[in-house]
Amino acid sequence: MQHSQSFSAGELIKTFRHGKVFVYFLVILGFVCLGMAGFVMYLSTIAPKMNPALFYGTFGLLLCFGLGAFWAAAWQKKLRRASYDVYEKGIAQIIGNQTAYTPYTEIEDLYLFSSGQTILSGMATNLAYRRNASEPFRWISEHLWGFMDFQQLVRERYLNERQPAILETLASGGAVTFNYISTGQVWRKRVSGKFLNISTLPIVLTRDALEVQGHKIPLSSLRSVDLNTWTEKVVIKDASGNIVLSTIGLGILSLDLFLNTLSLIREADFDRAAATPA
Repeated sequence: MQHSQSFSAGELIKTFRHGKVFVYFLVILGFVCLGMAGFVMYLSTIAPKMNPALFYGTFGLLLCFGLGAFWAAAWQKKLRRASYDVYEKGIAQIIGNQTAYTPYTEIEDLYLFSSGQTILSGMATNLAYRRNASEPFRWISEHLWGFMDFQQLVRERYLNERQPAILETLASGGAVTFNYISTGQVWRKRVSGKFLNISTLPIVLTRDALEVQGHKIPLSSLRSVDLNTWTEKVVIKDASGNIVLSTIGLGILSLDLFLNTLSLIREADFDRAAATPA
């Protein structure tokens, strides 16, 4: 979807772009390998008594390396073609002369996940967002220049802009749905690399109850919400100590919004209970 710059996005906070050094390195490497392959073929013409198989094998290997480097450069260039403008009220993805702007208030799924060398640590090195399940994710990886600053800024702005609408819906008696993927699916995605092909389960939240996998639990019965940075898990227990929800934190889409909303509702319930005469 294309948008003009007339959208009400607030002030532009910062623009983030992908670095191109790695792409240039791959192109140079490709030319070097092809040049060396040509030199090897030249040597085979002036030293005919040497082993021809050695020359041809070396030539073929260098040729494959060179072509592989060019292919990798083209692939990396495609991955790095987008830039992102982070505004007060939304985020714009820019590819060429096309700008796709998405207000934070319309983003239902903000998806954080680990990849590469950070898989075991659980550090969020990728961010993807979409309005809802009917549209594909827009994926931003750690290759974006200043990715950690980008991620932190988007998470903060998203929480600030989306939270009031969520609280208003709950206050009026409505329900809000958060999506999550199971712990097993999180690990399967980390192994397969197919991070964006996910099947989500709903967490339905009202001002009085939390519903997970068909089980509805009054919020007044929730005892604790534990965040274990060592196991990466979010564990929610009721007053009896029974586990209501246990999953890897990054498996909960819009994790910051979910945890903050749950915390605010529980605080409001506590305040109401304290204000009620015995």
